Amino acid sequence: MALDRGAQVLAQVTVARAWGRLVSRSEREHVAEPTDLDGAQGTAVRGARAPDDRITALDGLRGFAMLLVFLNHAIALPLEPATTRIDAAVRVIAYGAGWTAIDLFFVLSGFLITGILLDTQGQPRWWPNFIARRALRIFPLYYGALTVLFVLLPRLVRWSEPQFITLQANQTWYWTYTVNLLTAFTQGRGTPLGTAHLWSLSIEEQFYLIWPLFVWACKPRSLLRVIGLIVIGGLAFRLGLVLHDPTNARAAYFLTPGRLDGLMIGAALAVVARMPGGLTRIKALAPRVLGAGVLAVVLLAMLRRGLNNGDPVVAVAAYPVVGVVYGALLVLAVTAPPNSRLVRVLCTDFLGRWGKYSYAIYVIHLPLLSAIEWKTTFYRHGVALLGGSLLPSVLLLAAIVMSLSYGFGWLSYHLYERPLLELKRYFPRASAARAPPVGTKPGTARGHPA
Repeated sequence: MALDRGAQVLAQVTVARAWGRLVSRSEREHVAEPTDLDGAQGTAVRGARAPDDRITALDGLRGFAMLLVFLNHAIALPLEPATTRIDAAVRVIAYGAGWTAIDLFFVLSGFLITGILLDTQGQPRWWPNFIARRALRIFPLYYGALTVLFVLLPRLVRWSEPQFITLQANQTWYWTYTVNLLTAFTQGRGTPLGTAHLWSLSIEEQFYLIWPLFVWACKPRSLLRVIGLIVIGGLAFRLGLVLHDPTNARAAYFLTPGRLDGLMIGAALAVVARMPGGLTRIKALAPRVLGAGVLAVVLLAMLRRGLNNGDPVVAVAAYPVVGVVYGALLVLAVTAPPNSRLVRVLCTDFLGRWGKYSYAIYVIHLPLLSAIEWKTTFYRHGVALLGGSLLPSVLLLAAIVMSLSYGFGWLSYHLYERPLLELKRYFPRASAARAPPVGTKPGTARGHPA
C-alpha cells in the first residue's frame, strides 16, 4: 500500500511538472508572437541578428542609394549639355532618379536612428552613449577629410585657383556642419571643387543633434503627431520659399526644414515598428503605396518634362512623395520573406558591400570625379558611329570613378574606420536585448547598423 501510494504521488508530481513545462512553453510561444511588442523584438533578434549587428536588407538599400548617387553625379552631370537625343534622354532619367538617392538615405537614417533612440531611451547614459556612438561613426572620416582639405593641402600645395581660395574662405561652414546653408545661400557657388555633396551630411548631423530631444519628450503616439506636423510644416516652408523666389526653388532642396520628409517618414516607420503588430500591420498596404507613389512621380516628371529639383512644382510636391515611395520599399525590405526576390537581391554581396562602405564612398566620390574632370577631357569625346554621343565616354568615366571610390571606401573602412568603431564597446546600447520589433519572420532583419 505504501509503495502504491508513493507511486501515485510520483506520477502526480511527474504529470504536474510536465503540465507546468507545457504551460510555460505555451506562454513563451504566445509572448513570441509578432503581435506582441516584446515578443516580436525577441523573435526578430534571436532568429536574425548577424555577428556584425547589421540589417542585411537595409545595407542593400543603402548600396542601391549609393549607386543612384553615381547615376546622378557620374552620368547625368557629365552629360550636360547633351549633344544627342539619346544623351538627353539618359540625362533626364539619370538626373531625375539620381537625386532621389538622398531621400532614400534620409528614410534609412530616420528609421534606424529613431529606432535606436526608442529602444534605449530611459536606460542609463542613453543620451551620452548615443552621441558618442554617432561621433565614432561619423566624425573620424568627415573631420579627417576636412583636415586633409583645409589643413594639410594648403601647406603642401601653393594653388592660386580662385575656387580653391573660395573653398578655404568658406571652411567654417564645413567644420560646423552647415554646408547645406552655404549651398542654399550661394546657390552652389560657395561649395566648389567637388564638396557640394557634403550638404546632406550637414542635414543628417543636425537631425542627430535635435531629434533625440523630440523622442525623449514625446510618447510614441504623440511622436507620430509631431512627425505629421513637421511634414506639413516642411511643405508650407517649401511653398513659401517658392512663392518668395520662384527662380531659386532649388534652395528648398538644401535647407533643413524643407528636407525633413524622408527623415520623418523613416522615423514614423520606426515608431510603428515598435507598436503591437509591428510593420506587418502595414505590410499588405506597402506594395500599393509603392506603386501609387512611383506612378505619381512618373506623372509629375512627364508633366514637368523631367524631375528637376530646381522646378518650383517639383520642389514643393515631389519630396514627400519620393519619401513615401522609399518608405514603402523599406517596409517591403524588412517584412518580406527571406526567400523573396526583393530580399534576395538586397542581400547580395554586391549591394551589401556598396552599402557597408557607402559612407566613405560618398565622401570621396565627388572630389575624385572633380579631379578627373579637371585633369582630363576624354569624357567629352563623342562617338561618331552614335551621332557624336558622349554616353560611351561618360559611362567609362563613371566606371573609373566608381572603381576608385569603392577602393577608397574599402581601404577607409578596414584601415581607418573599423578600428575606431571598435571603441563603441565602451559606449554600449543598454537595451541590446530590445531589438527592433520590425514585425518580420525570423531571418529577414539583422539589427541596427553599427
